[in-house]
Amino acid sequence: MARPRKAPEDQRTRVLSVRLTADEYARVEAMARDAGMLAGPYARTTILDKRPRSKPVTNLVFEKLLYELTSIATNFRQLHDATGDERYLKMARYVGGHMVERLLGRNDLIGLIEEQLEPLNGAGHAINGLARRANSGADLDPEDRKWAMQGLKLALAPLEEALGEGSQETDG
Repeated sequence: MARPRKAPEDQRTRVLSVRLTADEYARVEAMARDAGMLAGPYARTTILDKRPRSKPVTNLVFEKLLYELTSIATNFRQLHDATGDERYLKMARYVGGHMVERLLGRNDLIGLIEEQLEPLNGAGHAINGLARRANSGADLDPEDRKWAMQGLKLALAPLEEALGEGSQETDG
């Protein structure tokens, strides 16, 4: 079902063009990111005297963590659906369920979580590549699978250690 149209007086039909230097634009983007917004809506809100408050850094870090973990879990579910391999479903539940539940709200781990976002993103890209190949009907290269799973294992290990858990078996 499509979203209902806005009333004519609520439709944004006018464009305001503003030229910025690269540094100015970067500042606007950074302020928007801190507020958890895109640059355009942030600029509109700021210009109209409704300065948005910045989201706490912890909220932004947890949003990014949730995005990475749920993306990885989704790709594992796709791998399971394409291959029928139950190990992928097990990993989807571990990453998208167990790890999410254990990490969200752990403000004491915020620095470590922030450090692990980039490694998680890299591992997620590798697992996404596997899912794309599996979804297209291509066979998965065992070396690519091993590399992707090892990347995820390395990205999760510091978080698991901080939670006092043993590493989830990702090699098999």
